Amino acid sequence: MRYMMCATVVLCLLGLAGTAVAADDEGEGEGFDFDAWRRGGSGDRKVDRELIERSRDGFSDQAVQEAIKKGVQFLWSLRGGDGSWPGQRAQKYPTGTTALATYALLAAGESPREERMAQSLKWLSENASNMTYCLGLRCNVWYLANKETGNKYNKAFNEDLVKLVRVRDNGAYTYQVAEGGDSPRQGGGWDNSNSQYGVLGTWAGAMANKEIPTAYWKLIQKHWNTCQQSDGGWGYRNDHSTATMTAGGIATLYVCFDNLYADQFLKCNVPDRDDQRIKAGLKWIDENFNAAVRSFQGGLMGHGDLYYFLYGVERVGLASGFKYFGTQDWYKLGAMKLLGLQGGGGSWRGKYDALVSTSFALLFLVRGQHAIAINKLEHEGFDWNNRPRDIAGATRWMSDSLERTLNWQIISMKAPVEEWHDAPILYLSGSRDPNMSDAHVEKLRTYVHQGGTILSVTECNGRGFMYGIRKVYKKMLPDKTLKIVPRTHPMYRLHHPLYGRPTLYAIHNGIRPLVIHCDQDLPRSWQLQMRRTAPNDFRCAANVLMYVSDMLKLRPRGVSHWPGKPKSTPSRSVKLARVKYSGDWDPEPLAYERFRRLLIDRARANIEVTSPVEAADLGDCDAKVATMTGTRKFVLTSQESEGLKKFVEGGGMLVIDAAGGSKDFGESAELALRSLFGRRALRRLARIAPIYNLPGMKISEVKYRREARVSRGLRDELNLRGATLDDGRIAVLFSKEDLTGGLVGCEAYDCAGYVPESCFEIMRNAVFYADAASKGGLVTAGK
Repeated sequence: MRYMMCATVVLCLLGLAGTAVAADDEGEGEGFDFDAWRRGGSGDRKVDRELIERSRDGFSDQAVQEAIKKGVQFLWSLRGGDGSWPGQRAQKYPTGTTALATYALLAAGESPREERMAQSLKWLSENASNMTYCLGLRCNVWYLANKETGNKYNKAFNEDLVKLVRVRDNGAYTYQVAEGGDSPRQGGGWDNSNSQYGVLGTWAGAMANKEIPTAYWKLIQKHWNTCQQSDGGWGYRNDHSTATMTAGGIATLYVCFDNLYADQFLKCNVPDRDDQRIKAGLKWIDENFNAAVRSFQGGLMGHGDLYYFLYGVERVGLASGFKYFGTQDWYKLGAMKLLGLQGGGGSWRGKYDALVSTSFALLFLVRGQHAIAINKLEHEGFDWNNRPRDIAGATRWMSDSLERTLNWQIISMKAPVEEWHDAPILYLSGSRDPNMSDAHVEKLRTYVHQGGTILSVTECNGRGFMYGIRKVYKKMLPDKTLKIVPRTHPMYRLHHPLYGRPTLYAIHNGIRPLVIHCDQDLPRSWQLQMRRTAPNDFRCAANVLMYVSDMLKLRPRGVSHWPGKPKSTPSRSVKLARVKYSGDWDPEPLAYERFRRLLIDRARANIEVTSPVEAADLGDCDAKVATMTGTRKFVLTSQESEGLKKFVEGGGMLVIDAAGGSKDFGESAELALRSLFGRRALRRLARIAPIYNLPGMKISEVKYRREARVSRGLRDELNLRGATLDDGRIAVLFSKEDLTGGLVGCEAYDCAGYVPESCFEIMRNAVFYADAASKGGLVTAGK
């Protein structure tokens, strides 16, 4: 018998973490009550702005990666010659320390085929255990090791799993699983710490598609329901609630909920199907998370210490899908705490020995590197959560199919737009009319203009949503139309052949998709894990993700392509004009806003972007730089041509790029430039050209996107062309490859252009060169 499983809980148990970008930097988050919008109730708690600002400033993906690297090295340094990790706790848990260290290292990417790791796995397989902690961790080791070795450790996996599944009577575990599998009755020595680790191991078996009886999940659920305290938390036994045990209780109940009740979400608009005990547990975590993290052990923390607790927190965060506990981004806060506690040798030291503490800390940070594929949008105006485990099911299948660990997250409409960029896709679903206000539509517009893509799906054939979401898109992007995606489109064949089914619709700006929509009830299949009966519904999700992310070019958690409010003070400012002409002149309205923010923080220079200037009037503009882009063919009028020529001859610099690498626009632009400056005027710039060799900003090579390399055969070399006037000044910079889309910072499958970082460097040098040249300080190569 196979079971319906939730990817959030699955992934939280087996190697993922969650985080998101920091709170709004424009002040929208001030006074924002996250608990109220998450629970749908009222509250008066305020966002801790100081801590959120510290999180934004202190969190660094590079620092996390370095900490992981040091932690891995430290764990290897503790390994014994026989392949085991003896450790201080090994006397009580003979295989537990080795299982924990091996689990952490496998999760960190160490290969089970590597000689040292293979020796440790062999040692584990030859040394059996009846200890609950050991068995729970060992099953996770076998699960990860089997994925790369063709089930080499399946025998040991099955033996350990059988011992855990045979739990009896009260559904709880104690330190040792008795022969025959019987566990002690209520009052016979059970505790919730062992109990959560027993379920952790069983869930690893469920992840590996091993058969777990329904009766097992009912027994486990009954135990945790019985010992939940009146305040919503859990204790070590039937005592006061603690942070560590409450985290374990919530994560465990999510496991049971997903295995027992997945088929209750077939229909839409069924009220109040949430598990009330899980909600009560989440409320406890909300109210006590900050205090628990600030403590280290004892008191509110209860059994274990901070490292033990953070491992449980991670599981709850992924199980629930929420990025905040109370007012805190739980992953970022936890990561920053761990970075500050790591020792010089790469270790962490807590209540237990350094091996245990380092393993738990490493697991937390490692999981934080896994990307969020999809953010699910919560909205009070319609039935946004008919299938609460739809995206969980889709991401779990994609993780298996694409061989890339992926996750998901819930994002509120009330949260700042900047917080929505944890993932390349924002997911909306429902059966009723979305009923969005103008303010909500504006937030969606801002999101897509900042580089995001919306994926919407109609559930239960709900005509309210089907027609309502189209009205939203028409209001959001009035100059664009939601069109059917032709069957020859890459989304139907990128990774899986779909043969045009299910039917997709899209709004595309010529560079990337802004919206993708489907009227087939894909979430139903994702919720019920109908992998065999509705495979195309899952394949469609994978193809859409690969298209939007340009073949899974995903960022680590905590990293957003959209920069926050600049924190540096610019030392100078350069005026930049965007050229408006009779064509598709504005495919990415916020491209230069992102460039401006990056330029301030990286080069302490500001660009003052003027209102769009008509091409015919450009000659009278006092900007130093003007940019012109587009995605379609165009023909300039004589007045427009004269305006461009007057601008460059008057000292300005014109930067033209074919947005998305549009060949139609590129050809039109080339013809226009030749008519202005002659056939020989537009030439490829040499590597010694001054624009490539500005002091401290030398560009020796660039990098192209996949599409430019594949379809145009481009290599990582300088390929810009320019028109140089008689005084030697480069007056026109022309790129047949995309710059505009790259300046937005997102990935795009169809975009033939430079990678975002190269786009920034090219435009940065263009701005500085134009500014210097306009002041008579023309920079020459070599200076």
